[in-house]
Parts: sequence; C-alpha cells; structure tokens
Amino acid sequence: MRLLGAMLLVRRSGMEAVAASSRVLRRIGDVDPHGGTDRLASRTMTRVRIVVAAVLMLLFASACRVDTTVDVVIDDDGAGRVVVTIAADSAAVSLLTDDPTSLIFDDLADAGWDVTGPLFDDGGITLTAAKPFRSPTELDRVLAEILGDGLLFTDVSLEQDHDFSAIGLRPATTSYDFVATVDPAPDLELLGDDGLAAVLGQQPLGRSLSRIETDAGVSSLGTALRLILNVTMPAGAASDTGEVVDDTATWVFAYGDPVTQVDASASVDDILPRVWALIAIIAALLFVLVALSQIATFTVAKLRTPKGRRRRDQRQRAQRAATREAEANRPRRRLLRLLIVDVHGVIVRPSDPVEGLLIPLITAERPDADPERIRRHHRQLVLGRSSPEEFWSEVGLGPMADEIETRYLSSFRLVPGLHPFLDRMATARLPVAAVGNQPRVWGDRLRRMASLEASVTNWMVSGDVGSALPEPSLFEATRRTMSVDLYDCFYLSNNVGHLDAARDLGIATGLFVTSAEMAPETDHTIVRGFDDLLRSRSS
Repeated sequence: MRLLGAMLLVRRSGMEAVAASSRVLRRIGDVDPHGGTDRLASRTMTRVRIVVAAVLMLLFASACRVDTTVDVVIDDDGAGRVVVTIAADSAAVSLLTDDPTSLIFDDLADAGWDVTGPLFDDGGITLTAAKPFRSPTELDRVLAEILGDGLLFTDVSLEQDHDFSAIGLRPATTSYDFVATVDPAPDLELLGDDGLAAVLGQQPLGRSLSRIETDAGVSSLGTALRLILNVTMPAGAASDTGEVVDDTATWVFAYGDPVTQVDASASVDDILPRVWALIAIIAALLFVLVALSQIATFTVAKLRTPKGRRRRDQRQRAQRAATREAEANRPRRRLLRLLIVDVHGVIVRPSDPVEGLLIPLITAERPDADPERIRRHHRQLVLGRSSPEEFWSEVGLGPMADEIETRYLSSFRLVPGLHPFLDRMATARLPVAAVGNQPRVWGDRLRRMASLEASVTNWMVSGDVGSALPEPSLFEATRRTMSVDLYDCFYLSNNVGHLDAARDLGIATGLFVTSAEMAPETDHTIVRGFDDLLRSRSS
C-alpha cells in the first residue's frame, strides 16, 4: 500500500477533486469480507494513490510543510523494523480536516503496520507507523510499501556476513552492509495518471500532476516536502555518503534533490566464541595429556611387573586351579572315549616344523630370505588368512611352489611305531583324532602321504578354525565333530604349552617322548613311546 498517502486525509472544500478523495478514503475500512486478499490490496492501492495526489495538490497551493522520517533499525540477527514518522505543521493540518480525530488509518493496521497516533501538538499532527522485517531479504519489500514499488527506494540490499575462526585465534565478526538508491522526487505521473482521473471523474484540479509540478515550480515542493532517512546499525556504524552519529547514519532530502545512493556498514566483534574455542582447545589438550599419562603409567607398571606376577598370569593360574578343582570334584569316573594326538611331535617329526624344516628349506633356495618374514607369513598361513600359493610367493619361491611344497611335506618323518599303534587303537575301537597347526591343503597331503586316512578318524587343522594351538579352538572343534566330552579325552603331545591348554579344558594329558629322548620336568603324565602307552592301557 502507499503509506505516505494513507497517513494524511483532506477536508471537505470547494475543490471537487479533494472532496472526492476524502470521501473515498473514509470508505477504506468498508471492504467486502469475501473479496479476498488480492482484491483488498488492489482497492487499497487505488484509494491511497488518490489521497497522495490530493495531498500534493494542497501542498502546491499553500505554504504547508510535511516532514517524513524513515528509520531503519537493524538488529544483531539481521532482522529489524522500519519506522515511518510523518509530521505536518498547523497549516497542513488546517487544510486536511476540521476534525483531526476523524482521520482513519484502518488500512495501515490491516497491512501489518503498528500505528501510533495521531498526536497533536500546537496545531500540528504527528503520526508514526512501524513494521518489522524478519530477515535482510524482507527489508526491500517493507520499504516499497512506504510510497510504492520503485518510487522512493530502489535497489535496496542488506547483507549480513559471519566470520569465525575455528581455532579461536580471532574474535567472531559479523558485518552488515546496507545499500539503497533514494529518489527524493519520484515521478508524479505514476501517482496522477489516467487511472486516477477515471476514479475521480476528472483530472485533479483540471490538470495533470506533471503540469501542476511545472506551474508550481520544484522549489515550492522542495520547501514543503522533506525526507529524512536514518539507518541504525547494531554497533559502530560507518557511511561514505551520510552523517554518522553514534550508531546511526542520517541523510536529509528535499523534493527535487537528485537520485542518491546511500550506504551504511557496521562490523561487530563477539569475543565469547573465541573464549569458548580457546577453552575447548585447552580442555582437549588436557584430556590428551591425561590420557597419555595414564597410558604411560600403565605401560611402565606392566613392564616392571615380573613374569608370573602379572594379572594375566595370575588369572590363568586361577583358571587352571579352578579347572583342576572342578575335575577333582566331578562325581563320575573319567572314561577314555577319544585319543587326541598332536600332528607335529606325535605323528611326524620334527616337532617344530618352522624352525626345524621350513626355514632351512627356504633359506637353502633363497639365502637372502628373512627368517622373521618367513615366520610371519607362516603364521598367516596356518590361521587360514592366506593360501599356500600366496605363502610361497611372499617368501620368493612362487615359480617353484609345487616342487618346494612337495619337498617340504616329504621331509617329515613318521614317528617309529605309529602304524602298529594306530592298528591296536582300531582293534580296541578307540577313535584317534589329530590336531595340528597347518593349512587344510598341507594337512590333507600329509595324511595321504602317511597313509593315515583310515586309521585317523578326524584331522582338525588350524586353517579350518582360524585359531592355532595352544588356543582351545582346535579342541572345541574336535569335541563338536566327535560328539564327546573333553573330560573323556586323552591328549598326547610333546609340547608342554599345548598340554597346559588342554588340561585347562579338563582333558587328561600325556607328554610324549621317545625312549631316546630326555623328558623335561613336568606335572603331566610322561609317555615314553607308543609301547609305553600300550602297556599302560593293557594294565
């Protein structure tokens, strides 16, 4: 709507145009409730433009003075409000109406403007209307409502930018930039065109407004109409074209002044984000220092603890003690239902194939091979994480993988007396299961080469379960496959570590050594060869 026109009404006089405009404006509030928002806005625009034309004609014919002040107040968040204050002197008021209290401003409130007044002082009248804008993009639309789109304010822009240092090296800064073009002498033909004449039934005062402007002279309008623009920034306002006092930039225009571009800017620093950023950085550094201190303390304490007194060792001893106690308290007798033998040490020798056979075989072909690298890749192989082809390739023997693998498996020696012993176990109907740290391919080839397919019931290798001895996974997998209780199993191995793990699971254990070998000190039952085992079973 046209805010300047709606703020002033004219009194009844001999001039028919003025009387017509007054009668039209007095009907502004009488709107069809079923006409819709668009119809209301259109009718309001037409009525207000009529009032503007009538007011201008009165100003041409008198020594009136009307000051219009536009205050644009910008808040920290980029929103704000526009306040328009129109002050008419006593001469203008006397021309407008005999009864100032009869002035009607319903359309301003309908359009969202908060109206204060009119206030009367020494014959003059002051009216204030305010309307907020919720974001910088709404300011252009609110300013266009004062006189009309493109008539007074054009190219209005309000930009708000934030700059924040993530690590808190500088304060957070918010900058505001306001730019607009002000035309203090808008085209009066846009207010007094043929449409206005059609509404009034004639040209205002019998002439076009442009003709009235020419006859009256621009200087008369310049003394009658004055526009004051105030732009208030959140803090520290600056302007290249206006006068700045405190945080407000001001421009004063008279009708007839040239089109002017106005600008105002401000920059606000906020130290609080910087403080919080520094606090967060300091807190993070303190956390890292405390964490490193705790890790260092734990590591030093663990390194200084003698072997056997560490928590892990104590826990393992407690578990073995609990297992032995559980075994001792079992109400039933142990029944031998399955014999479990270690592949390396009981079925074939050497007991440690990596150190005793594999590394010497590879270094004989590749003297520059790193033994530690061989051990590392062999560990991945026996856990099923790599294939034999990948293993031979990693140790530099990929082109001769088949040949070197055959040589390696053929180098194992069967423990003397193995086949007669297995035949006796088959006669006694005692199943035999083998467990070993090797991939499935090597286990199957070794089993065929040693002709053990029929005599060894189950051959469980680490490559199938992803876990190697002395971890309990191989024993658990064998128990599930053979459907027996581990308490009813006897495990034979020449590796004390493997025997300890089996005993923790409740399995009866025996340390296997040949008659020519010296048995180490151990609390496991010592079995000297297969003959000794057969004699014990017979007795």
